[in-house]
Amino acid sequence: MENIPLLTDIVILMAISVPISILLTRMGLPTVIGFLVTGVIIGPYGFGLVTEIGTVETLSQIGIVLLLFTIGLEFSITRMLSLRREGILGGGFQVGATVLAVFALGVLLGYPMQVSLLLGFIISLSSTAIVLKLLLDKGEVNSPHGNLSLGILIFQDLCVVLMVMVIQSIGGKGASSTIEIARGLGLSIIAFFIIVIAVTYLIPRLFNQVVKLRNREVFILTIVLVCLGTALITSLFGLSLALGAFIAGLAISESEYSDQIVADVIPFRDTFSSLFFISIGMLLDFHYLFSNLPVIVGVVIAIMAIKSLALVGVGQILKYPLRLSIAAGLNLAQIGEFSFILIKMGEDFGLLGESLYQGLLASAIITMAATPFIFQRSSKIALGVGRHLGRHARESVKKSSLSNHVIIVGYGVNGRNLARVLKETGITHVIMDMNMERVREAKSGGHKAVFGDAAHPEVVKALGVDTAKMVVVAISDPISTRRIVKTARDQNPAVSILVRTRYLKEVEDLYRLGANQVIPEEFETSVEIFARVLRDYRIPGNIIQNQIDLIRQEGYAMLRNPSIAGERLTKLTAILEKTVMDTFYVDKGCMVAGKTLATLDLRKKAGATIIAIVRKGEARTNPPADYLIEDGDILVILGSHAQLNQAFEMLNEKCPA
Repeated sequence: MENIPLLTDIVILMAISVPISILLTRMGLPTVIGFLVTGVIIGPYGFGLVTEIGTVETLSQIGIVLLLFTIGLEFSITRMLSLRREGILGGGFQVGATVLAVFALGVLLGYPMQVSLLLGFIISLSSTAIVLKLLLDKGEVNSPHGNLSLGILIFQDLCVVLMVMVIQSIGGKGASSTIEIARGLGLSIIAFFIIVIAVTYLIPRLFNQVVKLRNREVFILTIVLVCLGTALITSLFGLSLALGAFIAGLAISESEYSDQIVADVIPFRDTFSSLFFISIGMLLDFHYLFSNLPVIVGVVIAIMAIKSLALVGVGQILKYPLRLSIAAGLNLAQIGEFSFILIKMGEDFGLLGESLYQGLLASAIITMAATPFIFQRSSKIALGVGRHLGRHARESVKKSSLSNHVIIVGYGVNGRNLARVLKETGITHVIMDMNMERVREAKSGGHKAVFGDAAHPEVVKALGVDTAKMVVVAISDPISTRRIVKTARDQNPAVSILVRTRYLKEVEDLYRLGANQVIPEEFETSVEIFARVLRDYRIPGNIIQNQIDLIRQEGYAMLRNPSIAGERLTKLTAILEKTVMDTFYVDKGCMVAGKTLATLDLRKKAGATIIAIVRKGEARTNPPADYLIEDGDILVILGSHAQLNQAFEMLNEKCPA
């Protein structure tokens, strides 16, 4: 019987990783941790179940190539140029501060400058895969601290490209001079831009020709060729394979094929990148970990403290409330997946000794494994610390002298539209936002706006909530939303509180905390979807509006009291089945004109009844069967939704546009 060792190894690692990943997923942990644990179990320092370690590592490199290829596709040149302050300023300060702090600490501990710089690079990166998944699962991607985290992660991912260049310039050269390092980096940058220009010109033209074939197999093969081929070319110029894949993705990121390419690549990327994380876990020496556990725990604490402090500083520079800065700092305190690439490069170039290499691997894996647990508690920790230290949030708002006004918390799309309408109608209002740019934008638009964190009771009080008529909360931070609602209700039991939230599951909690009205985006999206479906079926506009009004009336009642949902749904169905009325205008040239009601016979053909005809401003109710229809008549038709729809289809066929 034919024996293929690599196939056996892959089956073993998949057979172990799948149940572990399922178990961790049910525990609410990312699958990345499952892959790392799998690697530890099957690796040479575990049970030694895998023999073809080198081949597995080679396949894992393909996963990193595909990973950076999709990152290039998703970033696009336009998106890179349009990064907001959270990306450019926030990410720049975070990476710079962390690298400098670790570099200085490394030099003080006696490490060479190259090694200290490499350590700074490794520790400065956070895990995009883990943090984004946790933010998505919790619905906080669009929250203030989610935006800050996302902007910094994007900047970090872009910095990986430059870090790879720097490491390749200093790697394996021993005591290289600053001039040699700068020259190597300069040559790498020149080669990088030459490849970017060439690939940007050639690849879109290649895909233009391939798409004309309308052959999916050829399209997928072309994707793989472009990804791996560009990676190979960059490696020939002394750059990394991953860098070439990033360039290839960047080159076609703004083409009309990028979305389809991402969809086709993702299955390959996820399969091979899982091998990468498994291979990293295989490198962990359990004997070293337990022998040096106190030291490694100390290193882990130091790493997370340095990164958290750097991120808190970034948040304060960007004028984020201390509470959100701390939450973002705790969420991004781990070492990221791209750091493993730098760790491996450091070992390959002889920059990291075995002890330091194993120590970094162990520390990185521990910080990643700890992230989900820290994430679950980061908001509460940040809230407690921010309450004691966040004095600036309380001092930034002076007591409002307004009365009978509307307080708008959040100047996003919803807050902006509301403020515009209130201004046009002359209703007094005040806006609060934690983004200084939005505050300036609101002020330039003629609104009264202040910067601050409305989650603090003192800030809500300063906005004049005790004399306000209404509080509108339109932010994407679920935790802050709950605190604002509770605080506003405690300070003014009579104020009307309207809240926008993203998910239905948050509605009941907000009502319990004191909200008068809660508008879940998830529910409103469903209303918009069914309205558009009805329009496509040519259902009359007034019928659609009736449906919307009924759904909202009954639906919001159900959301406030889920225990009677079944009764409400039954009642709603009965209402929707009732007959409704609509009108049809007989235009000139319509073949309906000149026919009698008996000839038209809508009752028999569609089940609908013409109950009146309006002619020259006068209504003729219950017209007889021999009544002759004329141009300009308005037919008043009664029937169910289905009957009216069929009647209008019949009439429209006789009245072509």
